[in-house]
Amino acid sequence: GGNTAMDAARAARRIPGVEHVRLVYRRTRRYMPADEEELALALADGVEFLELLSPVGVKDGVLTCRVMELGAPDASGRRSPVATGKTRTVPASAVIAAVGEQVDGAFLAANGLTLDQKGRPVVDETMQTSVPGVFAVGDTRRGPATVVEAIADAARAAGAIVSLDLGKYAGANIGPDHQAPLAGRGDLCADCNTCGDSRCLGCATVCETCAEVCPNRANVAVAVPGKRQRQIVHVDGMCNECGNCATFCPYDSRPYRDKFTLFWSREDFDHSENEGFLPYGDGSGTCLVRLDGRVAEYDAADPACGLPADVRALIQAVRADYGYLVR
Repeated sequence: GGNTAMDAARAARRIPGVEHVRLVYRRTRRYMPADEEELALALADGVEFLELLSPVGVKDGVLTCRVMELGAPDASGRRSPVATGKTRTVPASAVIAAVGEQVDGAFLAANGLTLDQKGRPVVDETMQTSVPGVFAVGDTRRGPATVVEAIADAARAAGAIVSLDLGKYAGANIGPDHQAPLAGRGDLCADCNTCGDSRCLGCATVCETCAEVCPNRANVAVAVPGKRQRQIVHVDGMCNECGNCATFCPYDSRPYRDKFTLFWSREDFDHSENEGFLPYGDGSGTCLVRLDGRVAEYDAADPACGLPADVRALIQAVRADYGYLVR
């Protein structure tokens, strides 16, 4: 009775050799979820509409249906179909089921969610389920509904989620030994008990994919003193913006635009919007830095220069240990 059923019926009607296409629906036309226009187009294409019939099964070219009648309205305001005890048969050489999809209630229950009588999660006003931090929206919560209703649910859930500490478990996800997974990149992780069968593709301890896939080696993993993980520095002068690093980034980032960038010239610095730095070639620690939309000169060697400690440490590490990157 929905728009999918209308589409399926109209498509079937166009198949060469098909003589009859029938829509079998357990309620009446008035209570169909399909748009009125969709039903009108199906009828105009020659689709036959059989209402108050609920399919039971098909055998030997015959579809057996229970004859229904309309009972009391349900929670949605639509009158519920009630079996009359009678049956009716309909010729059917093929049956297309277009009765919608349902959420797997067993999966939800297995994960500890409290479900209502219809097998849908019980939620509070923020769409949070009985499991703290787990939210249910859209069809999962409502059953078949509209996109607008799903968006409304999602907006309410997002308002509650935004106050959550999404980095709460970040530390627990990062292994204490950085070198072990780094040395095993590409292995099957036979001895790794943290990433299972993901084969390091989702490793939170080491992610240097952008450095590995860049054909120009424009993304460089830099070891910064005091940091467990190496930091990625993007080298503007070595990049042709092919986008390879963005394609393979597992975090939906664009490293050639999002990573802190080392520039080789003032012209390149001025023509970019990337956050990054341009070292001056006078042997001092002074450099031009763009950070948070602001451009200023800093002496990265001076702890009191005003740069965030992490940024200052990264610039110092590049200048001290990766001098080949600096022109």
